[in-house]
Amino acid sequence: MAVKSIRTLMGEMKESFDKSKDRSGWKVLQGMNRGYYDAFLSGDNHLWQIKSEEVGQGEMMAVGTKISRSDEDIEKIMRTGSPVPFGTMTPMNRKLSIIMAGIQTYSSESSSLLCREYLSGSQASLEQKLKSQVDKMMDDPAFRKRYREHKDRVTRAYL
Repeated sequence: MAVKSIRTLMGEMKESFDKSKDRSGWKVLQGMNRGYYDAFLSGDNHLWQIKSEEVGQGEMMAVGTKISRSDEDIEKIMRTGSPVPFGTMTPMNRKLSIIMAGIQTYSSESSSLLCREYLSGSQASLEQKLKSQVDKMMDDPAFRKRYREHKDRVTRAYL
């Protein structure tokens, strides 16, 4: 199970979705886990995980992996939560972007349960790769300033 850039992973998911005979059966579950967003996408008996961190207003740094085959237990967990709108745009190159939109299930409890009970082996690898990507960006002084300003704004919103 290789941790991949979000562009590579989205390209693979789009290929799978384009070949899918049951596009309406695809599901998205998202939740917060220790300051990171965990998103799980299932379709055609496959399960992918995307771990992301907000690095600016409306900007996310993300990595992910294809985790496993989906089964009834995982599908049941993915249906547990609140339905909320979902949308994301992933630039692929200068001319193309992949846009996903629909209704997702949002539940930090359900996404945390998937991480702990079913997918615990992949979590450390995903988190390390994500932290590494953010650390690389933090070497840029302009990015570091914008990132800190954003984190201060987000922290103040909850105080």
